[in-house]
Amino acid sequence: MALRQLCNLLPSSLRATGQRSFRAVADVEIDLADRETLKKYVGVRDHLSREAGSKASLMTALRGVLEAVKVLPSVSDYRRAVEATCQYRLSVCEANDADASIEEVLDAHMEELIKECKEEVHLIPLMNENRPWDVPATYSVPVFDYHDAAEVLAAPKK
Repeated sequence: MALRQLCNLLPSSLRATGQRSFRAVADVEIDLADRETLKKYVGVRDHLSREAGSKASLMTALRGVLEAVKVLPSVSDYRRAVEATCQYRLSVCEANDADASIEEVLDAHMEELIKECKEEVHLIPLMNENRPWDVPATYSVPVFDYHDAAEVLAAPKK
């Protein structure tokens, strides 16, 4: 979630007028411009990673995903989607110097993106094993009849 969107979620009584901070109930001032403090209060540090995400570690993780996805067939839609996503994120990293600007463009915390990459690397072998893109020509998708709930409830009981 972008920093501006997070600020908009605060009640108007807590929003600063003209400043990017607010005074909490415990009389502690939280500077919303400080991304590290904000991540602490949002819980990113507690739930995702104890170490701060950085541009270099994100780019390394993205390149790892791009390398891991090469085991899948090039015609696989899954592989093409993963490659396109990673290449876009890499281009954003290369175009921006600051971690904050990368997070703003990608609308996610670095720690979230790094965790996503690690999970994707674990998913790729499962996708390769199960090969969901290999659907037999004789396979037909089961179709279930839709029954409106109002019709079912209005039907006389037997």
